[in-house]
Amino acid sequence: MTPTIDKDKAILMAAFARIKPVAMAVALGTVFALLLFSATAVLLVKGAVNGEIVGPHLALLGIYLPGYEVSWPGAFLGAAYMFMAGALLGFLLAVLWNLTHHLFVAFMVLRSLWWRMTA
Repeated sequence: MTPTIDKDKAILMAAFARIKPVAMAVALGTVFALLLFSATAVLLVKGAVNGEIVGPHLALLGIYLPGYEVSWPGAFLGAAYMFMAGALLGFLLAVLWNLTHHLFVAFMVLRSLWWRMTA
């Protein structure tokens, strides 16, 4: 192969790189878990002023995450919930990314074959 073709192949492989679904799931799950845990921890460390409720808006997540509250046990439980939600989202995003790229490359191959047949 010539150097130009090698360069073109490297560019195409970088542009249409596969995302590993499990790796994306773990990464996004970890980010989501750390975000909720750190938000809860910041509110707990900051504390409430004059006996007010700590983090009333963040506590509303308890509606969607059963058992979650703005407390240390709630921070760990919320992190577990958010890890699962982030992992599911990351897995789905990676699968959809790979599927759309696979379909696009297949379309381009079919299109190039059609052009060769008609030319």
